[in-house]
Amino acid sequence: ALEAPPPPPPMPEPASGPITLASVPVPDLVEETQYGPLPKVAADGRRPIDVYSRPSQFAVTGPSAPPRVAILVTGLGHRDGPSSDVLKGLPAPMSVAYGAYGRSLQEAVSEVRAEGHEVLLQVPLEPENYPTVDPGPHTLLTTLPPQDNIKRLQWLMSRYTGYVGVTNHMGGKFQTTAESLQPVLEEVKRRGL
Repeated sequence: ALEAPPPPPPMPEPASGPITLASVPVPDLVEETQYGPLPKVAADGRRPIDVYSRPSQFAVTGPSAPPRVAILVTGLGHRDGPSSDVLKGLPAPMSVAYGAYGRSLQEAVSEVRAEGHEVLLQVPLEPENYPTVDPGPHTLLTTLPPQDNIKRLQWLMSRYTGYVGVTNHMGGKFQTTAESLQPVLEEVKRRGL
């Protein structure tokens, strides 16, 4: 005889009321550099991912945790990308990713954070068909030594503050080249993202 599977865990109750995210930048989380402000871990151990993230009662872990879905709206802050107007009316728990090439990026990031959206930085990575398809200036490339990609990453990271982490813009080739990707991931982690 077949046994019925155990019932799924109960879904958490929806959050009530608005959630206010920290205003940006938080000075203790900023390192001033030749490129501009870079994220850093504060002297007291606070990390940008912890301070800038959106609190959620749904972020539970363990075997009885309910399944979760994350929605990330990408393409903002790119030359041909949509304006922040596309976010009007979207639920605040939806995260957004801005690239590093738009105008008034800090203003846009501050506005969407005020609406409750968590922000990620979208980093251009080398696609398989580069340079025929070029994600833009400062693209991280497999042909560059790690220190040059870190300099490019730092330039990209300095365009605005308030993001919790990074995500890719293109990057099929870069993401599959461990010797290129690993130093970048280490730099992101070192900066508390």
